[in-house]
Parts: sequence; structure tokens; C-alpha cells
Amino acid sequence: MCADKPSLSHRSYRPDIDGLRALAILSVVSYHSGVPGITGGFTGVDIFFVLSGYLIGGQICSELRAGDFSFLRFYSRRAKRILPAFFAALAFILLIALVLLSPLEFAQTARSAFAATVSASNILFWATVNYFAPKTELNPLLMTWSLGVEEQFYATIPLLMAVLTRCGRKWLLPAILATCSLSFLLAWSLLDRAPMQAFYMLPARAWELGAGVALAVTELNRKRQSIPALLAEPMSMAGVTLLLAPILLLTADTPFPGPAALPSVLGTAIVLAVPGSWINRRLLSLAPLTFIGRVSYSWYLWHWPMLAFLRIVYGGEAPRAALLLAAGASLFPAVLSYYFIERPFRRSSRPPTPLLIRYAWAGFAVLAACAGAWLTHGLPRRLPALARMESAEQTLKADPCLVGEKDQPDLSALCYDVSAVRPSVAIWGDSHAAALAPGLRSAADAQGYGLVELGKNSCPPLIGATHYLPLAPLWAAGCVRFNRKALALLQADQRIRIVILAASWASPFNRTRRDGWLTPDLAPQSPAPSLEASRQLFTESLAASIRALQASGKQVVVLEDTPNFDFDPMLKVRTSNISARRTLALWLGVPDSADPGFAPPVATPSVLLSATLLEQTVAHFSGVRLFDPRLALCASSFQCAYRAGDSLLFIDSSHVSPDGARRALRDLRLPIPSALDRYPQK
Repeated sequence: MCADKPSLSHRSYRPDIDGLRALAILSVVSYHSGVPGITGGFTGVDIFFVLSGYLIGGQICSELRAGDFSFLRFYSRRAKRILPAFFAALAFILLIALVLLSPLEFAQTARSAFAATVSASNILFWATVNYFAPKTELNPLLMTWSLGVEEQFYATIPLLMAVLTRCGRKWLLPAILATCSLSFLLAWSLLDRAPMQAFYMLPARAWELGAGVALAVTELNRKRQSIPALLAEPMSMAGVTLLLAPILLLTADTPFPGPAALPSVLGTAIVLAVPGSWINRRLLSLAPLTFIGRVSYSWYLWHWPMLAFLRIVYGGEAPRAALLLAAGASLFPAVLSYYFIERPFRRSSRPPTPLLIRYAWAGFAVLAACAGAWLTHGLPRRLPALARMESAEQTLKADPCLVGEKDQPDLSALCYDVSAVRPSVAIWGDSHAAALAPGLRSAADAQGYGLVELGKNSCPPLIGATHYLPLAPLWAAGCVRFNRKALALLQADQRIRIVILAASWASPFNRTRRDGWLTPDLAPQSPAPSLEASRQLFTESLAASIRALQASGKQVVVLEDTPNFDFDPMLKVRTSNISARRTLALWLGVPDSADPGFAPPVATPSVLLSATLLEQTVAHFSGVRLFDPRLALCASSFQCAYRAGDSLLFIDSSHVSPDGARRALRDLRLPIPSALDRYPQK
């Protein structure tokens, strides 16, 4: 139960808590700006969660026990603490976005700002994580996901604590501990099934905030009896070690949260529990640390947008030195925000009701501005030519034939165009196949064929193998089910005469956490296989697909992949078409910021290996043709076009646009001749 009186620890200032905030924000900023050795700096957010739960949970419990808790007063304090600095940072982000971003980028930023204003950005980011989602490091509002988690927590925890206190104070701490345990087990279980849900969503993160609440309630229950010095010193040392170790040892590839977050959470809680230790009184209470701790919220709000805009200007990746300078420079507006926005507004003595009404009106104004930019598709009249080019990107994303989470091919008339009066050609594969579908549709219509499009993201048309993605572990099984159904359809429909297999053949050979790897059908999760095992599985599964199709009387064609680039052509085109962005890129000396319309394709080992294996596998089959779409896109093996005048040929580093697809397949003839010619060599 709660203490009889509010505890001094929750009324008086503790400089060591600001010291912990400083460690948290320094680790986060260092990680985001690429400081060497800080590979697990993202765990600073977990430190913040525990601190927040400890301070707010203790405050709620103290006021409930004293009979002085008010929901209006609680939420007015939250509004004064969070909203002024948030609105200021948001205004800056939207203003810079209007100047530097394209219509599509601006619309996406406005959507994120809308979600952040209603404390739902974590839900938005989780719901929109997919194959075609923009890189998270280019989202100026990505940092607001943690604010969403916190505010959702504080939308529920005061009511739950009030109900439990009224029902019986003795149940408060056990209920909090039980909820934390369930949340932790949920986070652990989701790592193998839905890691993005575990990372972004409150149910899997509540245990971290709840740990802080549980510690505060425990302290209040024992009326703040101090821990003996004999135990305090080793406990403090152990706690600091626990919270620092993940910052230095974890990496972006570590499954997280769950067990990997335990050291950060436990370490923070232990340090909080021993305020009288030498580490707390001397080290964590040092003036530089407490200063950084006080401005940590504003620094958290300001550092990420500056890094994101810098990366956007650089076209994706920015030099580490530039990131470090931007991260350091972001401390200046953070300090201004703290002294001229945070502190004055936090000291407001306005009564809760009129204060909340004022913040509500301010929130409505922000929402209206964000909705206007979002629903008008980013004010495309600012840059009409660029807006037209960006519309090509939406074509593939809106393709109903490219199924996402579903494992059933789309059999609507648009995707399954077969009739008794003309033969049909089918294209079967992943998103690279779907990107080529507009070009195949044009060729098929011109030559009297119907078109069947069977596509699923990250699902190559292989029988006996599937694409395992560590970030989406359930995807592999869905891919198996989709391919089995697709093959059955192709085998059963005799109106389909030609089947074209197309995919990003090289992706599984990268064998990274992002790109994944090949695994046998429905095999349990396993580490990345050896390169030799991947080669063998690829050739065997591709051969199995070809044999199954030939056995049902189909003519089989294998498409080599389209060129891949080591940059995003869309970002390059945007920079060249947005004057402020182009000027800033020139001022910063961004290399390769010019937009000539052509560039060397990547020739990584995985690309070269997949091309070799395709040729070797196809060579073993009579009547199977290999068609190379790169011949129409590339003047040589060293130069490939990504833009032709005002026509964008690629929507990103590897997917062709509809215009690019029509160009890539302009020499396609049905039935298809073998692609024996190669690039002219320089």
C-alpha cells in the first residue's frame, strides 16, 4: 500500500536523477550520431522509461494516499511539462520540412506530426513498417515514438492506481509487479513473432515504466528507510555497471526489448534505490551532468530532427563528422528551449481546467495544420514536376496484385486476366516482379496475351525454400503458403502458356538482419546459413520451380534482376528539384549531389553470385529462357539510367517505376527469345 505521508524523495530535488537523465540522453544522442563504441545507445530510452515511471508513479501514489490526487491537476502538470517544448520543436520541423522536403516527404512528415500530437506516433510507425516504408533515419519525427509510449502509459496508470488504492491498498504493489511480469513475458514472446510490435507498442514496453512505478511504491511503503551504506555502495556500482554495459555491448541486431532490456531497467532501478551512495552523491550529481539532465527532454526533441534533415540533404547516409557536429549543435536550441519555453510554462499557476482548455485549442490548431498538409498530399503545387515523378512511387505501393501480409494471391480481374479466346502470360515473384508488371502488361496487350500477376513482398518464386526475415519472422511461413497456392493456380490453368519468374535474387545472399536469408520450407528459425548452403538451396529450389512448371506444360522464362544502385535515385532527384535542398547540399559539399540521370549499378558479391547461379541453373533446362531487362536500361555494365528527362525510371535503389518497367521490357517478345547478348565492354 502507499505510505501514510508523501515521501520526501518524491518532493525534494535529487540531482542524481538528473545525472541518470544525462547518461540516458548522452547515450541516445551518441548512438544516433554514430559515436564509435556506443553500439547500444538506444537503451538510453529504457533508462528514461524507468526514471519516468519512478517519478510519476511515486507522485501519484503519494497524492492518492494523502487523498489529494486530482486527474485534472495530474494532466495539467503533464501538459505543462511536455507540450510547450514539443509544440516548439514541431513548429520548427514542419517549417523546415516545408522548405526542404518534397510533396510526398512533407505529407509523410505531416502525418507523423499528426500522430505525434495525439500521442500515437508509435502506433503509426509500427503499423506502417513494411517493405516500402521510407528509411526510419530519414523521418524527422521518429523520436516521438517513445513519447507516445509514455503518454499512453499515463493515460491509464493513474486510473488503475486510483481503482486499486480504493479497492485495497495492499493490492497495489502486487498488481503492478504482476502487470510488469506479464508485459515482460509478452515482449519476450514477441521477439520471435513480431519484433517491431515488441519495440514500438506499449504492452511490450509497460514493464519498463512499471518497474519505476513499483520501486517508487516500494519506497513509499517502507517510508523511505535508507539502505545501509554497506549495501548501498556495491549496489550503486552494480547498478551503474548494469545500465552502462548494454550501451557498450548491444547492437542494432540484438533482439530488443525483452531480456536484452533487463540490465538497463534493473540497473536504473538499483541506482535510484541508493541515493546516498558515493556514486549518486558525487559522480551523478556533478554539475555538468545535472545540467545536461535538466535539458535532456528538449535535447531529445531537437537532436533527431537535425540529424534526419542532415541525412536527407546528404541523400541517405551522412559523414560521421557531420552527424557529430549536428548533434552537438542541437544542444544550443535545446538549452534555449529549456530556459525560455520549458521552465516558464512549467511554472504557470493557471488553474488546471482553463490551462488544459488552452492546450487543447493549441493541439487542435496543430492537428488542423498537419491534416491540411497531409490530406493535400504535401502541397504539390510547390513542386508540380517533382510531385508527378513521385506519383510513380505510389503505383507499386498501391498494386493490389502485390499482396503484403496475406498469403493468398489476388484473383481479381486486374491481377488474373485470363480468357478462353487468348493465351495468358503470368509473372510470379516478389516486389521486383510486381514493379516490372506494368511493362509486361504493355507487352502482353500488344502481342495478344492476357496477364496474370502473382506477387508477394520478399517472396521469391522458389519451391522448397523460403525467405526468412529476422525482423518479420512469420513472413517465411506466409511466403511458403503463397508460393504453394500460386504454383497450384499456374499448374491448373491451361490458359496460362508462359510463366515468368522474377525477383530480387540477390537479397537472400546478403544474409543480414534486414535482408534475411534463404531457409528450407517451414524450417525453424536458425542463424544465417553458410554461403555454400545458400548457394545449394537457391539452385535446388529454383530448379524445383522450373521442373514443376514444365511438367504442367508451361514455357518458363527467368528474368534477371533490374539494376540496383548504392543510392536512392528518388532522393537524388528530389535534391536536384528543390532549390533550398540543392543549395544546402552544395554548401555542405555533399559528394555526388548532381543528378545526371545515370550511374554505375552495384556489383556486390551477392549480385554477381545470384546472376551466376541463375545462368547455371537455367542452362540445365531445355526450353527455358533467360531474359535480361538490364540491356534496355544500361548503356554498359558501368552505366545504367535511373531517369530519362522528366521520367523517373526507378522509385528507389532497386525498384523500377512503371516507365522504367516499360523501358526494361520494351524488347520482350512472346514467346521470348533467349538473352544471349551482354553489355558492350569498355
